[in-house]
Amino acid sequence: MVKTGTGKTELQRDILLTWYENPQATNKEIADACDCSSSYVSQITNRFDDYNQMEAMMDRQDKEMERMFGDDIFQGISGAEQPGPAIPDGPSLVDMYTEQPDNLIGYLMRAIIVLFILFIVYQAAMILVL
Repeated sequence: MVKTGTGKTELQRDILLTWYENPQATNKEIADACDCSSSYVSQITNRFDDYNQMEAMMDRQDKEMERMFGDDIFQGISGAEQPGPAIPDGPSLVDMYTEQPDNLIGYLMRAIIVLFILFIVYQAAMILVL
């Protein structure tokens, strides 16, 4: 079970987004759309009954980030132990940022990393606005 950036599994996030975006849908319709049982949909919607616009926006952003950068983008972000290797296959952006030397090249690389992250946030915001 892969956790997303918001601490929910991908299936939980998909159920909640489908539920939020289709408030008139029945549990059976949501279950069919998310490929799970309607009883599980009921469990999740009851557990997250205070799911709101902010959480839906964060889940949409997580989903878009995963689409752009792969399903394991949030691997190792939360403090919880996750199955699989403890060390990611490659360095994360945070690792690359902190490992830059304190010289002109390092500062330029940090600026590029920050600009890259700002571009990602801008793209995600534009997708949510459209």
